[in-house]
Amino acid sequence: MPLSLNLTAGDLIDSDLPELVGQCLETWQLPAERFTFELTESAMMYDRQRSLDIMMRLRNMGIRFALDDFGTGYSSLSYLATLPVDEIKIDRSFIDGMLSSVDKLRIVKTIVDLTHDLGMLSLAEGVEVVGQCDELRALGCTRVQGYLYGKPMPIAAFIDWYRAFRA
Repeated sequence: MPLSLNLTAGDLIDSDLPELVGQCLETWQLPAERFTFELTESAMMYDRQRSLDIMMRLRNMGIRFALDDFGTGYSSLSYLATLPVDEIKIDRSFIDGMLSSVDKLRIVKTIVDLTHDLGMLSLAEGVEVVGQCDELRALGCTRVQGYLYGKPMPIAAFIDWYRAFRA
């Protein structure tokens, strides 16, 4: 089962992070490919070169990266092309209004198309109703997350939910 973890700006410039991650993967015999580290555009801007170096070391181990809250930051599209990310997470502010706003729907479609063109996955945040999921599927969005599928829960409840989901 894949697992996504949020990274802060401080995490992203911690030169010990790749070694720590490597030790954890080895200790628990986990494949790095199952892990996606999520980070925001602003987290990478703190110390761009150092962040990129850390990201490349982790990526060489097999860790994947997702750019979180895409479309709400301040980076340019040319900057996006230089990042070693595998997935773009479309901010919920666009998903919330996509069924009632043609402009928001166009923005979501453009982001999904962009991810396809760049060979990345797209993930829509904040999906709460079936209509959003249907529209995202029609647009070619790769993944969705939100309360439609589950709300935050304690680990014991998650284990029960996951077993039922897999059944």
